[in-house]
Amino acid sequence: MSERGAARRRLAKAGVGAVGVLSTLESHATLKLMTCKSPSGSMSGGMSSHYGGVKPACEGLSPGFWKNHTGSWPCSIDTWFADVFYVAGNRGSCTVKTKNTSYLCSTMLNLLSPQKFDKYNLAMHAIATYLNIKSGRIGFLSTDTLLAMWADVQTKGYYSPAAGVRWSAEQVKNYLESTHD
Repeated sequence: MSERGAARRRLAKAGVGAVGVLSTLESHATLKLMTCKSPSGSMSGGMSSHYGGVKPACEGLSPGFWKNHTGSWPCSIDTWFADVFYVAGNRGSCTVKTKNTSYLCSTMLNLLSPQKFDKYNLAMHAIATYLNIKSGRIGFLSTDTLLAMWADVQTKGYYSPAAGVRWSAEQVKNYLESTHD
C-alpha cells in the first residue's frame, strides 16, 4: 500500500468532517489569487475574447495601500464617497456632528478604514477598486460596472453579473477584494 493510498483511506474514514475542512482550506487558498476578469467573466473559464488577445491590466492595490499612499490617488483624497457612488440622501445634510457616520457623510479616504456602518467593508473595497480603475492598474472592469454593482446592492440588495445570478453584498465585496493584492 502506497503512502498516498493510506492517506486517502484515512481521509475516507474521517468522513463528512474532512470534507468541510478540505473545502475551507481550498477556499482560503483560492482567496489568495487575484481575479483579473469582469464580474461575468469571473464566472466563466477564460478571458473574454473581446480583449483581442491582449490581457488587460491586472495590478490592483489594496485599500491599505491607497490609505497609506494618498499621493498616488488619481483623484482628490477629499472626494466625498457620495459624489462618486450612489448614496440616497442629500450630502448637504451632513454636519460636523454627522461627518464619518454614514456613506453619505464620509470621504473616500475615511472609508478606507473599517466603519461600523460599512457591512463587509464593501465601500472600502469599492473605493480601492475605483482607484485601481482610475489609475489604470486594472483594465478588466469599468468604472460604470463598478458603480452599477454598488448601486444595485444599495437599491436591490444584490448585483446580477449574469442572467439568473445574484451576488449578495458580501459576494460583491469578495469579488472586489479579489481584484487587488
